[in-house]
Amino acid sequence: MSEMVRVTASNQKEALELAREELAAKLETELEVNIEQLEVRQVGKKGGFLGFGAKKVYQITFNEEGLSQREEEILDMTTEGLQMDGAFEIRVTDEGVLLKVIPAEGEGDPVKYQAVKVALERKEIVQIDWQLVQEAVHEADDEWVKIAPRLPELDKDAELKIEISDDKLRAFISYFPALGGKELSTDDIVRILNEENISFGIKEEKITSLVKRDKEVENLLIAEGRPPVEGSDAKFIYHFEKNKESIGTKREDGSIDYYDLGIITNVNPGDVLVTKEAPQPGKPGKTITGEEIQPPEPKDKELPGGKNVERKDDNTLVASIAGQVVIDGNKINVLPIYEVNGDVDLSTGNIDFVGNVVVKGNVMEGFKVKASGNVEVNGHVFAAHIDAGGSVIIKKGFVGKNKYHIHAQGDVQAKFIENGIIKTEQSLIVTDAIMHSQISVGKSVEVTQNKGLLVGGLTRASNLIEANIIGSHLATATQLEVGIDPELKNKIKELEEDISETKVNLDKSLKALDILEKLKKQTGSLPQAKQLMYVRLQSTTNKLQDAIDEKKAQVKQLNEKFDNVEGGRIIVNRKIYPGVSISIGKSQLNVYNPMNATSFIEREGDITQVPV
Repeated sequence: MSEMVRVTASNQKEALELAREELAAKLETELEVNIEQLEVRQVGKKGGFLGFGAKKVYQITFNEEGLSQREEEILDMTTEGLQMDGAFEIRVTDEGVLLKVIPAEGEGDPVKYQAVKVALERKEIVQIDWQLVQEAVHEADDEWVKIAPRLPELDKDAELKIEISDDKLRAFISYFPALGGKELSTDDIVRILNEENISFGIKEEKITSLVKRDKEVENLLIAEGRPPVEGSDAKFIYHFEKNKESIGTKREDGSIDYYDLGIITNVNPGDVLVTKEAPQPGKPGKTITGEEIQPPEPKDKELPGGKNVERKDDNTLVASIAGQVVIDGNKINVLPIYEVNGDVDLSTGNIDFVGNVVVKGNVMEGFKVKASGNVEVNGHVFAAHIDAGGSVIIKKGFVGKNKYHIHAQGDVQAKFIENGIIKTEQSLIVTDAIMHSQISVGKSVEVTQNKGLLVGGLTRASNLIEANIIGSHLATATQLEVGIDPELKNKIKELEEDISETKVNLDKSLKALDILEKLKKQTGSLPQAKQLMYVRLQSTTNKLQDAIDEKKAQVKQLNEKFDNVEGGRIIVNRKIYPGVSISIGKSQLNVYNPMNATSFIEREGDITQVPV
C-alpha cells in the first residue's frame, strides 16, 4: 500500500512534517518514505540571497512495508467469520488519553465496561469522562475517542518487574508500558535481566515482542533453565507371572478341562523369584543464573522378604520350599495350598487363608470360605459364602437360597447354580444350568455343555451371554442384559463433529497467524492494526485448541468405556422361549414366540436377530 502527497515547504524536514500531519490517520503504522523535490517556487516580490525566501515543492510517497495484495486477500478470507473476542486500546497522546474499542467477531466475547474501567484505574489515569467510556464500549466502532486530558505531570515511564522461581529454573516478567513517558528498549530489558544475573535460557523473541506492546503483560515466562534429568531407581524383575489368566487347560485329546485352570504359579526350592537391577544416575541441569543443578540420587531398594523365601545374594531372591507364589503388599510369599480333607462345617469353622484353598468335600450351609487366591470345592456349596481373590471352581453345584453369594476376581465355574448370587470381574462357566439366580459378570456367561439351561432371574454380562436353552415353555420371566448404552455412540459422534468444526476455525486462525508472522519477520515489527489482530488471533487460537483438547479427552474417555464392552451379544444354541426379556445397551426386546438357534446383537439402536 502507498500514499502520495505534495506539499510546499522550505526543506525536507518541514515537508515530511506537513505530509505526516496530512496523513496522520494513516500513519499509525511504520512507513517507508520516499521524498522527491519537484520544483522551487519564489515567495514574495524578490528572491532572497542564495534563494532565501524561496519555497520548494516536494512529492512524498509513503510505502507501507508489508503484505502483497494477494496475501491481504487471503488474510481477509481466513479471518472472515472467525470467532474473535473484542479488544480495546488505551493511548496517551499530546491531545489527551484516547480509547479505541474493537468489536467482537462471530461468537467472540465483546469488551466489557468493567474490564476497561479496571485497565484505566490501573494506569492511574485521572479526570476520565466515564460517560464517554461507556458509550465507546457500547458502540465498539473501532474509532479513537478522547476520554481524558493529557496531564504531563502524571506521565509514567515504562516499568519492568522480574520474579524468579524458588528453584531458579524460571523467570517471569511483568511489563507496564509507558504512559506518556519513556518506553523501554530491547537493550533496556536485556540490561535489567543481566542485573538480576539471568543469563541462561532467555527467550529473546519474547523480549522483542514486549517492546512492541502497548498493553500490560503479567507473569510472562522470559527465561527457563534446564531441569536435571532424574536417574532411575533400582527396580525388581519378577521371574513369575504376576497376573496370569486362563479359562482352562488343554487335555491330550484337544478338549478343554475347565476345572483345571492352570493359573497356579508353582515353584520349587531354589527357583529364582526376583532379581534386582541397580539404580542408574541422572544428568545435571542448569538454572537461569547459570548454576549447575545436580539430580537427586536414585534410590536403592532392598530385596523383598516374605515367607519361605531366601536371598541367594544381594540381588537375587529364591524360593526355599515348593509351593505357590503369592504377593502380599511388598512381600513375596511361597505358600502351600490349604487343603480341607472333608467338608467345611463345624469341625473346621470358617476358612480365611492367604493363598489357595482346596475343599475335598462340601461347603455346608452358613459357612464362609475366604481366600486371597483360588478356591476349589470338589463337592457342593450349600447356601454358603465364597470370596476369592482368584478363581472359584465348584465341581458340583451352588445352592444360594437367594441370599448367599460367590464373589471372585477371576472366573467362576460350577456344574449348576440355583437361586444363587454370583459376581465376578471375569467370566462365569456353568456346565448344566443356571436357575433363578442373580448373575453379574465382567466378561461373559457361558452355559453350553450338557443341557445348558439358563432360566429365571437376572443375568448381566458386559460382552456375551451364551446358553443352549434360555427360558422355559412355562414363559418363566428371564432377564438378560449385555452391551453398552448406545447413547455413548451418539455422544461420541456429536463430540467428533464439534472437533471437526472447531478444527476448521483453528486452521483459519493459524493461517492468518502464519501470514502475520511472515510480515513480522520481513519488517521486524507489525503495524499497529496488524499487531492487534495478531494478539486477538493468538487468543482465539488458544481458546480453539483448548476446546479441541477438552473434547478429545472426552472422546477418549467414552471410547475406553465403549471398547470394554462393545459388541454385546446373546447366543442361543438350541431354543429361546417367550417370557425372556433382552436388553443390549438401551435397546430392548421381549420374546413372544419360541425361536430356535439364533443370536441377538444391537445395531443402530435396535436389537437385531442374526444367525448363530
